[in-house]
Amino acid sequence: MTKTDLINMDSFEALIGRNIDEVTLNESKTFFIAPLKYSTKVCGRRYPSDKFKIADLDYFDLISFSQLFEKESILIVWHDETGLITDLEIYHLSNDFDILFEDYCIIKNAIDNGDAHILREGDTRFLGASRLDEKVPQPKSDKLANKRQFVLKKKYLQKIINEIQIKTNYFI
Repeated sequence: MTKTDLINMDSFEALIGRNIDEVTLNESKTFFIAPLKYSTKVCGRRYPSDKFKIADLDYFDLISFSQLFEKESILIVWHDETGLITDLEIYHLSNDFDILFEDYCIIKNAIDNGDAHILREGDTRFLGASRLDEKVPQPKSDKLANKRQFVLKKKYLQKIINEIQIKTNYFI
């Protein structure tokens, strides 16, 4: 398989043991595909190295929550620091829609009130409005705000890892 090969659902298991840079993952209509790097602590516990970007955030044309999460699940392609793909997991984001929706409302309210410039990722639990360097206008304010992206925060990805490890250990 080369980097130009397209991976379909039937061949996802063939990714285990491959390098993440050698494969191209197609978009899916039913779930997000998230190639996520993790690190391992001395005790052997895994933790995510990065956030997962879901969509760009447009202050003047904010995507609705239902559009943002029309894909209710996420296929996580875990890879380590060397790029080696070690695990594939499907997690149902719909399990956490109540918290994700609360986070979305916090972000939306800040934008609606002209406070996008003071919005922090720490204001929310699982869904973040990750700051980019570029400054842009925002509605209802003369102040420029950093451009942003909707992301699943590392804290949320850690929750997913923990839940998956508990289920795996339970069934062994």
